[in-house]
Amino acid sequence: MRGLRSTATCLGVAVIMSGCASLDGGLFDPPRGRLQGTLLLQWTSEDGFIYVPDPTDPLIYAIAGKPPIQPGRIYTDGGSIPRVFWSVKGFSPWAYGPAYILHDWLFNEHRCRRLPDAPNGYSLIEANAVLYDAIGILVAQGKADSNGEARRLIKWAVDTFGQTAWDGPCVKPPPVQPQALRAARPITLYKVTFGR
Repeated sequence: MRGLRSTATCLGVAVIMSGCASLDGGLFDPPRGRLQGTLLLQWTSEDGFIYVPDPTDPLIYAIAGKPPIQPGRIYTDGGSIPRVFWSVKGFSPWAYGPAYILHDWLFNEHRCRRLPDAPNGYSLIEANAVLYDAIGILVAQGKADSNGEARRLIKWAVDTFGQTAWDGPCVKPPPVQPQALRAARPITLYKVTFGR
């Protein structure tokens, strides 16, 4: 218990300090992949959303040597950032929304056994590297604030604590609402386009 408190205290201090200064804007490791498309979110509940692929401009991440990632419909809460850190720059659950969608998609595809294992698919380490790279791309595109410490701490957190979520249960994709129901019950969508 004492070790857990020390770790939490150190992480808390690092998070707070990272909100005050940025040494490199998260770009010491320049992005290697490409990220483009439109991010559409449907609100379902407090802190609960459905990522809805845009049929004309889907979210796509591509990097040499790996299959491109094009997420389908998926339940998401954005980044799994403890609420206490949300006010620190770079640590809100949606500061790097497209990167979190890619990461959530890779995790759920793995859990549902739809994602081939490496080298043809993505391992946990590679999924975390996609998150790290996508954050760098968003910063480079000017779509997210630069905070190199946030990028590194988020990568550290998923590398350190991500195995349990990686091995978690499969979550079935959200149902697609029929057009008639969609017209009868308004749906709130948030749309952000980038990479163009």
